[in-house]
Amino acid sequence: MTFGRNFRALVATLLAAAMARPPVYALVTLNDSHDHIYVDTSFGVSHDSNVFANKDSQGDYVYNSGLVAEYTRRAGWIGLNASVSVSASRYGKVKGENFSNPSYSLELTKQTGRTTGSFTLSGARESRADAAVNIRSSSWNYSAGLNFAYPIVNRFKLSGSLGYSARKYIDETSLANLSTYSASTDLFYVLSGERDIIGGYRYRYSETSRRTATSDHALTAGLNGRIVRGLNGTVRFGYQIRVPQGAGNTDPTFHALTASGSTTYALTRKLNVSGQVSKDFSTTATDTSVDTTGASLVVAYAYNKNWNVGLNGGWGSSRFLGPSGRVILSGGTTPLFGPQRLDNYVDWGATVGYGRSEHLKLSFGYSWFENWSTVAYADFIRTNWNLNLSSRW
Repeated sequence: MTFGRNFRALVATLLAAAMARPPVYALVTLNDSHDHIYVDTSFGVSHDSNVFANKDSQGDYVYNSGLVAEYTRRAGWIGLNASVSVSASRYGKVKGENFSNPSYSLELTKQTGRTTGSFTLSGARESRADAAVNIRSSSWNYSAGLNFAYPIVNRFKLSGSLGYSARKYIDETSLANLSTYSASTDLFYVLSGERDIIGGYRYRYSETSRRTATSDHALTAGLNGRIVRGLNGTVRFGYQIRVPQGAGNTDPTFHALTASGSTTYALTRKLNVSGQVSKDFSTTATDTSVDTTGASLVVAYAYNKNWNVGLNGGWGSSRFLGPSGRVILSGGTTPLFGPQRLDNYVDWGATVGYGRSEHLKLSFGYSWFENWSTVAYADFIRTNWNLNLSSRW
């Protein structure tokens, strides 16, 4: 088979490159070492068993490549990080899903002085399989954000953020574009040098191209820093309300608990465990409100300076809300609406990585994902393996 020959040739090339001696580091440095330019390249091959993330989907082999140029500046009060990139994938059989996606990002940071913060801008073209609507789609995604932190007195610190994000689909009239505006503020009380108490409020307004909108209000409290001995991160819990708006939105007001957390635990110098948990409202590409809960765990082990391995697992649940979240069952010329759609999933994966230096890294990964849904079409299993070679200069 043609693919078999190409695949064996690619594997041989990757292994030969991994064993070769890396050349001299070629970082571009300017302005008395204040300015740096990096270039990252990557090449890989993978197999996706379920390209469209649905029950009837087919699998395919995929060739991937990527190129990233980064610029950093550290001089004075303001730091600058900027990048432009392009990623491309070519499918073996599903040629219509081939893509070349550009992206850009800009970050201005202020880390000194009494007030610190950052301003970010980003844009990217994305091609993905969406498990919430069970199709592949391409979209332009944009975001902008402003974050700040200000110490009021010795034990109190105020932080806040303003944000904007948008997802605009390409050649997909059946999917709803989504724009989101958010604002939040948090008050930190310093218990000790290792732990803070957090209390905060978040407002989020989302509108779609279908002339519907929602307003989310969330009050949360939690801990930041050292949670318990050895466990560090941020955890917070609270209560949120989603209020429907717009003439086309027939959903009621939703009430739910909300949570977010990210923690790490260093078992040894070589073995680290990290976990995340989240519970929040979201809006799907078909303009449906969803209450999503998820949890994940990652174990990373550095065998030595060259070899590392990782294991990860997760669980999640998505409860589709309101009349727009009900499943159409059947029934003559008049649709009959059944119970609300409910999806549950589990996933796990493993990776092995080898790196002689930043110039040369080789990795192999495998992932397995299974989704159970009250909609039969959304019941599916998706597996993926990938072999990737990357280099940073």
